[in-house]
Amino acid sequence: MIRTLNMLPAIAFSATMLVYSSSSAQSLTPAEKTQVDQMIEELHQKLHGGSATNNSRAVSTLQAILKSPKATYQYYMASIKELQFDAVGKRESEWREWRERNEDRLKSTEHVAALQYQAKFLLLTLAVALERDEAAGVKKVMPLLIDYYDYLTRDFDKLEGQRRILITPALDSVFADRLKLTLTMPPLETWIDAPLPISTVYDGVILPHFRKEKNHPALQAAWDKRIVHESKTLVVAGRGGALGLPVDLPAGIPENLTRRFGLDSRDRKRDQQREDTRQKKVSEEDFRKDRLPILHWGKNRDALLFGPNAASSLQALGRIIRENLAHSEAPNWLKELKSLTEGGSNAESDNPTANKQ
Repeated sequence: MIRTLNMLPAIAFSATMLVYSSSSAQSLTPAEKTQVDQMIEELHQKLHGGSATNNSRAVSTLQAILKSPKATYQYYMASIKELQFDAVGKRESEWREWRERNEDRLKSTEHVAALQYQAKFLLLTLAVALERDEAAGVKKVMPLLIDYYDYLTRDFDKLEGQRRILITPALDSVFADRLKLTLTMPPLETWIDAPLPISTVYDGVILPHFRKEKNHPALQAAWDKRIVHESKTLVVAGRGGALGLPVDLPAGIPENLTRRFGLDSRDRKRDQQREDTRQKKVSEEDFRKDRLPILHWGKNRDALLFGPNAASSLQALGRIIRENLAHSEAPNWLKELKSLTEGGSNAESDNPTANKQ
């Protein structure tokens, strides 16, 4: 979840409380009150206007530096010089020495490509933040976000050594620091911090978006994309809590469905029990045996909750258990299948897509 510094509402609220506090030395006349209201509104507009101007300027800057690898590299190096040398009073000779010592590594194709993906992700983050609300922003960027991961996973072989850049929160990047975005970006509640791990964006943004829209075809297509994207980033897919089902229910499932299917009684100890498993590297065989059944379970559970054919989805869930009896999640899946089956008799009344053909 992205947390940003945004004190503007607090400033405006504090000013209002100072003006209208009952402990004021004297009451304001109607004319004085109108004058103060106008002053507060003017200050509010100036403060917010400054933020909007900075954010718009940041969008233009990011678009410009993404036009070529050379532009990205030059802006990155200028940012390092400004923030880490000039701003702290280091000598020009220190900057030149550091640059010469690190230039080959920083100028490498792999490093610059990772910087470009970091800048692109920051641009997507800005696009979400600049909409009227976060949900509208997510809806607007969703096709671009999925395309982003298509390209990122395609290039992952050359990016794997640059993982540190791709797990760094966008607002902690050199680009965001130079653009002063932590001071002007509005807070985002559900958007993710960084491009990796892949599971985070699907669990936190992509799948919840399609669940809330009750868009069964798009939801199933997103699961297919997730499987492809995670399979191409095997090392990342096995870290940071990505392996195994989440402790809490997937985001975006309506409360009536969680109650109906008894999904609010999930075993909350699973993540702790699999801490060692999470930290291992995932080979293709590990992915096929351990991770893929988990993803198939999630996909078919969503098909049951949001799709038109409950019986078929329940059969698919049963088949996953039958084909993976030795899987560590099999006992939990069976427990969940029982809850889903018990709730299934009344699922049509709760599932708005159940009667659609």
